[in-house]
Amino acid sequence: MATAPEPFIKVPLDWKKLLPGKKRDVNRDMADLPYTEPELIQQCQKEYEEAAQHGGQEALDACFRLSWALVHSQVPGEVQRGIELAEALTDSAGLDQRDLLYLVAVGKYRQRRYIEARRTLKGLMQVHPEFRQAEGLLEACDREIVKDGLVGVGAGAAILGAVAAIAVAAMRK
Repeated sequence: MATAPEPFIKVPLDWKKLLPGKKRDVNRDMADLPYTEPELIQQCQKEYEEAAQHGGQEALDACFRLSWALVHSQVPGEVQRGIELAEALTDSAGLDQRDLLYLVAVGKYRQRRYIEARRTLKGLMQVHPEFRQAEGLLEACDREIVKDGLVGVGAGAAILGAVAAIAVAAMRK
């Protein structure tokens, strides 16, 4: 019976020494936005329903938490619902408008609506230029817009090349 060949050399590796040190840069890693688990969304929904019976600031805070959880969901319909809640809350006194607008921008970013997210963030940065999270998300939007533009240019070039090849083939006949 044949046995598996032995490795040539066994070398113990310390992977931490091989990998470059990485410091978390909020301006660079906006694609790493957190996702919420369905259980958290259900919990926030329950808290909101209970708080809504009493109204007041408690209900507004619970609605904000529900909006945050929904915007960070992996389910597109829930992200849309979170955006709608956050937009509705912007008319309410008692909540930080900066955070609500940021939630709207996060939701639009998650939906790949980068230009709309960018527009929201630009307005937010005019009022709150020190808002680092918004600045990081704005830079992430800019990168995605450029990336989408390059993909679009590449697709356009491929289509143009195909049309040119067909035209050349037709002229040879």
